[in-house]
Amino acid sequence: MASRPMTIRQAINIGTEKIALRWTETPYLDATVILAAVLGSTREKLLACLADTIEPKAYEAFMKGVEARAAGSPVAYITHRQEFYALDFYVDSNVLVPRADTEILVETALEYIKPGSRVLDLCTGSGCIAIAIKHTVPEARVEASDISESALAVFRRNADSILSGHLMGQLSGQIVTYKSDLLNSIPGKFDVIVSNPPYLTHAETARMKNDSWPEPILALDGGTDGLDFIRRIITDAADHLLPGGRLLFEADPAQMGAIKIEFEKYKYNDIIIRKDLAGRDRVIAGCYSGKD
Repeated sequence: MASRPMTIRQAINIGTEKIALRWTETPYLDATVILAAVLGSTREKLLACLADTIEPKAYEAFMKGVEARAAGSPVAYITHRQEFYALDFYVDSNVLVPRADTEILVETALEYIKPGSRVLDLCTGSGCIAIAIKHTVPEARVEASDISESALAVFRRNADSILSGHLMGQLSGQIVTYKSDLLNSIPGKFDVIVSNPPYLTHAETARMKNDSWPEPILALDGGTDGLDFIRRIITDAADHLLPGGRLLFEADPAQMGAIKIEFEKYKYNDIIIRKDLAGRDRVIAGCYSGKD
C-alpha cells in the first residue's frame, strides 16, 4: 500500500523539531523560510497552503537545509537571501549576514547625503550599505571597498541584481569598487565615509571560532579592544574627507566613549550617537573640521 504524500504542514513540523534540538529561539520561522526558498515561494504563500503536498525531491532539499541550520549555519547562508532596507541581498559565507541594526547606519548616513555627494562605504562586504544608499539617492556618487576579493564578488552580484533596473543603465549609477586595505588604495576626497568595520575583540572572535561560527572572522575581529580598524580609519580619513565631511561607524555600545575621544583627537566635531532597535548606542558620526 502506497504511503500518503507528505503535506507542507508535516514537512514544516518535522523541520521545526529537528532545528529545535539545537536552536530553540525561532525553529518554526527558520523551517518555513527554508522551505519557502526551496519551493521558490514566499513564507506568506507557504503558510496559506499548508495542506498542499510536497514533492520528494523538494522535501529532500528542504531537509538538507534543515540539517545545515541545525548544524549552526545561518538561515541566510542556506537560502542565500537576506532582506535589508527592503531590498533582497544575496549572501554566502564570504560575507556577514546583513543585520537590521545596520539599517540605522544607513539612515544616519542618508541625513548627510544629497545628489552629487561623493560617498564611500568601507568594508562593504555584501554591499548592503552602499547599495541601500545608492538605491535611495541614485544621484549620489557611491563607491565601495573591501580587502576581500570574494566579498567584492558578492557585492558586484548584488549591485547588478538590485541596481541595474532601478538605475536604468545610467553610467552615473555605477558603483566604483576598490580592493583595498581600508583607505590605502582609494583616491580622492569624500563628503561621507561610512563603515561597519570589524569591531569585535580578539577574545570574542576566538570564542566564536571555537563555537564554529560560520561568518568570516576577517569581517569580525577588530583587535584586542575591537577598535584597531576604527582607529586606523579615523586617522586616515583626515586625508580622504572634505572639510565638513562626515565619518560614520557602526560599533559596539561599550566602544562609543573611546571612539568619541578618537574623533576629538583628530579634529572631528558635531559628534552624534544613534541607538539601535534595542535602544543601545550603535552608530556614531563625526564631522571633519579640516586640517589647520
